[in-house]
Formats: sequence, C-alpha cells, structure tokens
Amino acid sequence: MLARFITLTIVGLLLITGAAFADTTGVAWGHVYVNVVSNISVSVITSNVGLGSIQTGIFPGEVTFRVDANAEQVALSAAATELYKGDDPTDPTVAPIALWTTAGALIEPTDASPVQGGSNVGMFTMPFNYNGFLGMQTDYIAFESSQQGFFSQNVFVTVAWNQDNPEKPQGEYSGFVCLYAAFHV
Repeated sequence: MLARFITLTIVGLLLITGAAFADTTGVAWGHVYVNVVSNISVSVITSNVGLGSIQTGIFPGEVTFRVDANAEQVALSAAATELYKGDDPTDPTVAPIALWTTAGALIEPTDASPVQGGSNVGMFTMPFNYNGFLGMQTDYIAFESSQQGFFSQNVFVTVAWNQDNPEKPQGEYSGFVCLYAAFHV
C-alpha cells in the first residue's frame, strides 16, 4: 500500500509541475584572449663576403642583414672584429688587420631612418669578442620604419679596416661583422 501511495504521489507531482524534458539544442560561450608580445629576429643575407685584395690602406666591407619585428621602431647596433690571418685569432705571430674605428659603422635599413633626425653612423664605443675574434661594438641607434606597424627589411652594415703595414705577411685575413636589433623604448 505504501508503494502505491508513493507512486500516486509522484504521478500527481508530475501532473501539477509538468514533465521535465531535455532541451534539443543549447549554446554557451567562453571568452578567450591572448597578448601578442614583442618579436624581433635578425638573420644574415650575405654570410660570406669577399673584400677583394689590398696592399695597404683603408678598405670597406658591407654585409647585408635582415631584420623582422612587429614594431615600427627598432634600435640597431653593429659590431665588427679585426681581421686575422688564416681565420685564427689565437696565433700571436701575425698581428691582425685593425678595425678602423674612427669612421664608425654605417647602418642603412632599406625602409627606415634614424628617429629625431639622428645619424645612421654608429660610433664604436664598446669592446667586442666573438669566439676570440676581438673588435668593437657601436652604440644603439633608434630607427623608425616607413612600413605600417612593423619593421621587416634588409639592413646594410658598412665598416672599414686599416691595413697600415706594407710588410704584412700576404694571405687571407678574416673576421666578422654583426648586427644587433632590439625594441626601442
């Protein structure tokens, strides 16, 4: 009898409140977000540059780099090493060909100019060492891209060396040129 009472009570409640049916569709949304952070890369376009032949005197060398950044302003700095005979900076018997620091380094992006009318010649101010190859690094120069919202272009770096010894042993002397890129703050 108790079972019949419970059954009638449940049926009565269903009739009074209505039957519960599952929905045939539904939807819900979750909000998502992401922060795009700063991104900058530097690569070298001409990684092996022949500088010709020299007896004595000052001679330039130009290396082409590629800078890609998601900002219009970047700060660029160049570095260069002395040139060592036989690509060996550890041999003390032959002095390297000196980097000509007086003129600095010419930094030329294809689609940017120095901010506030500045110079695109970086002056060598800091000692530099690349795997034993000694040299100098320039101060940073801020550049503004003419591209809207980004800085993606080639950058030409020209530095010079001074071969001032007419009795310098003949042969191949080599070194490195480097480009640093950072976001301008």
